[in-house]
Amino acid sequence: MNKIMSLDGDWQMKWDTEDSGISNRWYATYPENTETVTVPHIWERAFSKLLMSQDCAYYFKRFTLDDEKLVAKRVFLRFERISTHASIWLNGKFLGTHFGAYTSFILETQKALKIGEENILCVRVANMGAANSRIDFGRESREGADDRYAHPSEMPVGLPWNQYPFGGIYGHVDLILGNAAFISDVHLEPDMDQERVTVETTFNNPRGFQTRLRILMKSPSGDVYESYKTLKLDRENATTKMVLGIKDWKKDKCVWSPDKPNLFAIELQLEIKGNKGKAPEYSFPVVKTFSFRKFDCLKGDYYLNDQILKIQGVSYNQQWSEGGLWTTDNPKLEKDLRAVKAAGFNAIRSCGAPLSTDALDICDRIGLLVFQEFPFHTMRSTPQGLEIAKKLINDIVKEQQHHPCIAVWVLGSENGTFMLQNGNKLLNMISPLDMCRPAISNLDSIYLDNEGAFYKDTGKLLPVSNDRIFQYATLRINPRLNPSAAYTHYLAHCFDKENDELDIPDTGLGDSNFQEGEENFAADIENKLLVTLKNHTLLPNKPTNINGPRCIKSQKEIKNLYKSVETFLSESGKSVWASFEDFNKDLRAIATKSKLDQITALQSNPQVAGFFLDQWADYGTDFSGICNENRESKGLEKFTREITAPSRVLISELEHVVTPQSEINFQLTLLNNSRCENVEVEVSLLENDKVLSTQTITPEEPAGKTSLTQLGICTMVAPRNLGFYQIKLTLKDNGKEIHSSFEDLIVIEQSDVKSAMKKVCFLDENEESSDALAALSGPEQIIFTANLSSWPDEILYKIIDVTKNGGKTLLLSDLTTEDIDFLNQSHHFDSTIEAQWSTGAKEISVHYLPEGSPLLHVFGNKKVLDHNSAAAMPGISLNELPNATVYARSVSIKDGEVKTGVDLQLYPFGKGRIMFNQFSVIEGLETNALADRLFKAIVDLL
Repeated sequence: MNKIMSLDGDWQMKWDTEDSGISNRWYATYPENTETVTVPHIWERAFSKLLMSQDCAYYFKRFTLDDEKLVAKRVFLRFERISTHASIWLNGKFLGTHFGAYTSFILETQKALKIGEENILCVRVANMGAANSRIDFGRESREGADDRYAHPSEMPVGLPWNQYPFGGIYGHVDLILGNAAFISDVHLEPDMDQERVTVETTFNNPRGFQTRLRILMKSPSGDVYESYKTLKLDRENATTKMVLGIKDWKKDKCVWSPDKPNLFAIELQLEIKGNKGKAPEYSFPVVKTFSFRKFDCLKGDYYLNDQILKIQGVSYNQQWSEGGLWTTDNPKLEKDLRAVKAAGFNAIRSCGAPLSTDALDICDRIGLLVFQEFPFHTMRSTPQGLEIAKKLINDIVKEQQHHPCIAVWVLGSENGTFMLQNGNKLLNMISPLDMCRPAISNLDSIYLDNEGAFYKDTGKLLPVSNDRIFQYATLRINPRLNPSAAYTHYLAHCFDKENDELDIPDTGLGDSNFQEGEENFAADIENKLLVTLKNHTLLPNKPTNINGPRCIKSQKEIKNLYKSVETFLSESGKSVWASFEDFNKDLRAIATKSKLDQITALQSNPQVAGFFLDQWADYGTDFSGICNENRESKGLEKFTREITAPSRVLISELEHVVTPQSEINFQLTLLNNSRCENVEVEVSLLENDKVLSTQTITPEEPAGKTSLTQLGICTMVAPRNLGFYQIKLTLKDNGKEIHSSFEDLIVIEQSDVKSAMKKVCFLDENEESSDALAALSGPEQIIFTANLSSWPDEILYKIIDVTKNGGKTLLLSDLTTEDIDFLNQSHHFDSTIEAQWSTGAKEISVHYLPEGSPLLHVFGNKKVLDHNSAAAMPGISLNELPNATVYARSVSIKDGEVKTGVDLQLYPFGKGRIMFNQFSVIEGLETNALADRLFKAIVDLL
């Protein structure tokens, strides 16, 4: 007899809320008052409410084996998945334990199993239901020892994602009824160069066992080939190797790639000798899919089948608000992953936990690369936790390495002490098991955002073909909304050690250490970087309804956020939007255009190996997903198709607002994942779809050899007439258009900025105090400074005097923390100033002009400022001061709240006034058309 008997279905369950199950020996006494549940079983999905004390439960299953022939056979229990810690007893006898929610395990039952009688299987499941909870291991503690409970800091692995943790026997449970020998494991090593596959088979067998192994191999075209191998297993639990060649090898039909996911399958059966004259029987088969493909990372470039592939990926989380993984219903899971593929992404990163076997099978079939992340979550660990981490790596790699979709192993996304101290040890755990994939120790080795944050850790990359471990393999960057031409220039050239004259375009990008030492830091990077960017906030059109006991808080926060937005729109008196739909339409347009510009600039950078976008689906009030939390579309298909186009023309450094007949320069780069060979780029200037001029650019070297080709600077002359135009970029291959994109170009009249500048005393141009004092006594009625707090007391007193008592206007710009502190502490200033980031780097901020603002003509009578206003866009907004006249405002969504701010306001100050300006105008004077126009408008106001 050889078969697998399912133990799924009805089980009995009882909560152990008081930790009494061990002491009362429930595993042997079988308590009363249990309830019937269905396994697979997830607590969060089965119960509408869960208490914090409900983090441990006992499961009981009764079954009978009536076949007396099984007495001498081998019987095993196999558990597919249990979250998180399991202790197993059969008929009161302890079989073993397992820790970790994402690996299967097998236990032998022979010493405890009863044949012909009822058997009672008991499984104790303990889980960490919240970040501060613990697992009761049920360990017998020594007197004075604290080892019964495991806290998250002790066990860094195997925990469900902390957004929606879940517990229970959530996988299948089987009883394996084996003969004297059966196949226990199969390891495959495809060799594309040699056109063969090495099959390593491990048996569960007694000594001296002899039989035949039947091998069935199915090709991608559906052809099945059969062969046999005679086995003589001298050792107990032996392992054998055999090499199988591939018949009718053709690269385009046998090699796996995202475009052609050619899959093989192999089935192994152990022959069981029957009676003479009868056909032999076979043990239950072991079936595995595999394919031929190469994946490596050389100096940061990712190679698929010996060609560089620019990664265009998205972070994908399989956890579900209702409990467990998204989703146990395989058709829904396949639909979701196919939607990722249809959006154009060529890779996904499993976020916080490894993808399930079902998900990997789908990715194999549809051609989606997976950066498979191990579930390491905590910041530190005890030695015991490190050993469990090593075992988890071993279990996951052995179980999943045959999947061709897995491109890279990722040890963890966080930069905690555990990873920094043990990164090399854990990387080296992978190499003996899998020599065919690179491994990354985390995906946040460099962190940089536009709200003054920067840090670097030793994130490490271990390639396949080089045993040297590289540092700084990855970059997480959160750039600002509406990046300017200077900003995209920086993104297109950052971390290039050859470029020592690169200016950081925004004082909020990184901290002072980064801004002062960027050149030295770039010199430390020896390879290209894989970039992760977070989407800006993309609100669904209506609040998402999510279910499950772990998401009650998230559901409440979602409703509160939408209520706050509606309050801002209807009751605050500060809104310029008539409805939520209008507001959200503007947010969507700004967020998607900004992210497209950021990604386009980064893809132009030769130092960037690709990108991952956070994230595929929303969770809670983090609305940065492409779809909502229930995996329903947000209507962003056009956006995703653009950022994932395999081949397109990348543009950076473009000024959208120019003056007539001025020279326009911008950088062009060819992204060519499709390896188009005979390419040309047409750059056309359009007015109302009418072509005014066209120039054609062809690469100096054949384009098909590489994925990225620098086309250089493109120059054109702005039209003579004022108005709205577009630049069209068309990529052609063999004369056929394969991609096109458009950029806005606005021609405005030249502002008389020199006359405006003559009306202003630019105090910062004076290096000596005597010169500054003389300037303050001059005839100009407007005093400008961007360094208020840096002036000595005598200058500050003079500034106050000529403004408050003399009736002049003080124009303050680019206020620093020190400037704000000075004003708040001054007894001359009666109000309190507060500042907040409004770059939208982490979520979203929108800058706009209130009804009747005299600045409307500056921005083409558009109330909401978008990418065409990038050259002057504020990065910090202030609070509205009492009695101030407000000319420009901002609204931000951050941390689940709506926050309003002011970008330009005129505040009465004694006989004079103070204009608080947050627009970026001074550095662009006489070089930027929009800055000139805005500065003149502000001076005219004063």
